[in-house]
Amino acid sequence: MNRAVYFIGFPIVLYCLVFITGCIQNSPESFISVNLVGYDSYSSKQAFLVNAEAERFEVIRVEDENVAYSGPLQTTIELDSATGDQLTIIDFSDFTIPGEYKIKTAGTPPVISHTFSIKKNPYDEALQTILKSYYYHRCGTQVRGDQEWEYETCHLADAPFFDNSQQFKEVTGGWHDAGDYNKFSGNTALSAGLLLYAYEHNPSIFGDNQLQIPESGNGTPDILDEISWAMKWLLKMQRSDGAVYHKVSQKRWIGEYLPNTDPSIRYIFGISTAATASFTASSALGSRILADFNPELAQRLSGAAKNAWEFLDRNPQNYPVNGFKNPEGVTGGEYGDPSDLDERLWAAIELYKLTSDERYLNYFTRHYIELDLYNIPPISWRDANSLALNAFLSADIPDRFLGDRNRIETAVIRHADHILDIQNLNRYKNLLHDSQYYWGSNSVGLAYAFDLIQAYNITGNFNYKNSALDQLHYVFGRNPFNLSQVTGVGTAAVKHPYHQLSEVGSFSKPVPGMLVGGPNSHLLLNDKIISDYPGKSYEDKFKNYLVNEPAINFTAILAYVTSVFSASEAPISKQT
Repeated sequence: MNRAVYFIGFPIVLYCLVFITGCIQNSPESFISVNLVGYDSYSSKQAFLVNAEAERFEVIRVEDENVAYSGPLQTTIELDSATGDQLTIIDFSDFTIPGEYKIKTAGTPPVISHTFSIKKNPYDEALQTILKSYYYHRCGTQVRGDQEWEYETCHLADAPFFDNSQQFKEVTGGWHDAGDYNKFSGNTALSAGLLLYAYEHNPSIFGDNQLQIPESGNGTPDILDEISWAMKWLLKMQRSDGAVYHKVSQKRWIGEYLPNTDPSIRYIFGISTAATASFTASSALGSRILADFNPELAQRLSGAAKNAWEFLDRNPQNYPVNGFKNPEGVTGGEYGDPSDLDERLWAAIELYKLTSDERYLNYFTRHYIELDLYNIPPISWRDANSLALNAFLSADIPDRFLGDRNRIETAVIRHADHILDIQNLNRYKNLLHDSQYYWGSNSVGLAYAFDLIQAYNITGNFNYKNSALDQLHYVFGRNPFNLSQVTGVGTAAVKHPYHQLSEVGSFSKPVPGMLVGGPNSHLLLNDKIISDYPGKSYEDKFKNYLVNEPAINFTAILAYVTSVFSASEAPISKQT
């Protein structure tokens, strides 16, 4: 051996071995990304082979490990800019036999997916689980679970006023907002409104005794009973002059507790016109939907909505100016809205649909043009634009407003087409722009799915509905985490949400049916970067509330979208 060559070559060989080992250790994970709930037998069925290559795939029947279907993989490998993952489409749309399956790639070593199902109406059970999660957010009552997640009556001391702690108002009830136990009027109204729309748009899939809640068996669909629990609390949050208090909240976070052991004092904070307008909209909508089931509550809601509107009419400017702000010394959820116009429009059109009084319709048609119809924001507690516009389109409108209807239809369809343009850039087929992975990004994608569903309702174009389903595939597991973003839903789901009841209660698993916020590259916990890619900025850790906290509004938009694809009378066409 030439010693000179040896001594020069050895470090080079050693360097190469270290480099190769490092590349292997840092190489991206290979997996098959699949909807972990399942696929409808006769819908489009796609999964993604991630960060791996193969020529063929097999669909393996779990029952006997036999190959039930096989096919070639698409040859094109595409890079997803939001995640850095390389994806190859696995299409098994032609396979329709119901059962439990896994997907396996041919080659060594094979890549094998988690288990999923193929069946008719695969999302029915998921929808019921999602809706049942609201029962486990009830405040001011004893909660009894059919498996776990029980707690004794909580927060019976609600609540002194923040600006005068000697004055007290009884505001028990409602839903805990998120992983904490605060309650927000605007967010509760939005969440109840979305659930009411889910019922209104597909009433045949909801019934009594579905959720096994205390009210089951009373002849009213359980979803409406659960919504009524929230609406009764909202009525307590209204002043005699019609205005609505913004929130019931502790001053600052003091640690994690079970609901019934939480030692914090929860205060009533001042009114806001944004909360009042959202209350007006959901109360009018609730009155209309509940009239056939609970006339007494429906009448109370109708009167409260009209009273709230009169307050808004007397106070036409956003109050507080630029939206609600936490007083000095108060931290936590603020839910401040710099503009209440969209909520007022939502309120006006829902009052018109309730009463047929054209003064509400006239308000809507005079003021909706103040919205930016070229930039419709995703539905959230601060953005009701889409709810207002689509409520108008579903209303019985006199012919003289045909020009307004056409203008709004054009805006809704244009917005949906823009969403499709964004989706075409995403290899996971989700609906978010790379810049939109912020707090609650999962709910943002589902809000866009809501918008696509409305465009489908207008046009009958299945491209809109199929793309909305793609977002449901994403949150149910066909995503870069290979993990359902909904607790207890799917064969591999989030296990450690920032949800105090789930974690502090030492239960074996979290409350099922809650949608967590999802990837968030805009805010960092303890300045720690999870990933250089925005679409991968997520971790399933209890303490990371910035990415892993559920909220009632997140789950509400999920419930709406899931309900659309649970409706047996609404088949999904195959994608072309």
